[in-house]
Amino acid sequence: MPEPPVRKRGIPVPELNFMTAAGVTAARAELEALSRAGGDPDRVHELAAHLSTAQIHEPTNREEAGIGATIVIENTAGKRSTYRIVGAIEADPKRGSLGWQSPLAEALFGTRVGDSVVLPNGDEVEVISVAY
Repeated sequence: MPEPPVRKRGIPVPELNFMTAAGVTAARAELEALSRAGGDPDRVHELAAHLSTAQIHEPTNREEAGIGATIVIENTAGKRSTYRIVGAIEADPKRGSLGWQSPLAEALFGTRVGDSVVLPNGDEVEVISVAY
């Protein structure tokens, strides 16, 4: 008898499940659409699990990078990159959205404009902007 196919696992719910307000809104909308359409039950379960423990994070200091911040950095060659720190289920690294527990987000967390930061890959960059 052949073995059943291995199911791809979703994004685990972190113990501290911080999300941005926009991320909670998007997850709720996706959950409602999937529920109405009878969509993928694994994704419905994943969204429901994240939403049930979500803690919307509001920044206390908008001058420092934190959850919900968009950060522009520049390397020594002058190349700029833009990242946004978000909750685990909101993360999409290919589009610059970093889960707050990722090594790159941790390196940027708490930085301010003008700070120099050493990234996990060893590159040194300067923070050009922090916006919410």
